[in-house]
Amino acid sequence: MRKIFQLAAVGLLSSAASLCAQISNPNDLVAPAPKNPANHARPANLPDSLQWMWAFAKPGPTGRADDLRLDARFQALLARQFKQPQTMWGTPKNVLPLATVIPMFVMQHGEVTAESNRYLAVDGCVPDFCAAHGMLWIDLGRPQPLMVFAGVDWTAENLPADEAAADYNLWLFPNRELGADELPLALTEAIAHWDARLAGAGRLVPHISHALIVEPDGQPFAVDPQMVGANSIAPQMNSTHESNEK
Repeated sequence: MRKIFQLAAVGLLSSAASLCAQISNPNDLVAPAPKNPANHARPANLPDSLQWMWAFAKPGPTGRADDLRLDARFQALLARQFKQPQTMWGTPKNVLPLATVIPMFVMQHGEVTAESNRYLAVDGCVPDFCAAHGMLWIDLGRPQPLMVFAGVDWTAENLPADEAAADYNLWLFPNRELGADELPLALTEAIAHWDARLAGAGRLVPHISHALIVEPDGQPFAVDPQMVGANSIAPQMNSTHESNEK
């Protein structure tokens, strides 16, 4: 039984299969394919084979996030896997699809990192407003890859975005049903390490006041931010020269 509470009156901006053997060695990389989705069509009843994504983690340590973001296979993957609605970005009159928002949230300072020959993470921030930032985390060691997009955005009614004490929301969008008691340790560790990388780069480390899991059917649930790896280090202001003004 899930140890979560359905988001009802809270005003927050609104495996059965066993693990398979580890994926192919990421050092055995293949060259990125041409950016023509018609040449890379995949029957809808076959599982995603995402070996091609490893190529974008090279060269280390930051990889090639821009190339990955623009690759037609990546864009098609997002559209296929993330169909739930989102309310964290945009206006009520201009609600963008989640698959469109994800690339926006990794567009600036983007990095592609690999971990344990199994996990891949793509993170970055919205251009000219790095207070809004995101990370796409993928477990490639499963028969059907588990993907979770973690998006962070400022609670505009609170303090200015560049204040360390300002409140932020963390939105988690999994590509399959995922309860709070089912969150992989590798995911929560990736979120904690994400904050550490932001701190090391002198960028804003937010205080997450609320965390939400938005199921594939669009149903949101509130969870404890600490439970998902947030607030593992003290918040800090942005010490770089980039703007956090909308």
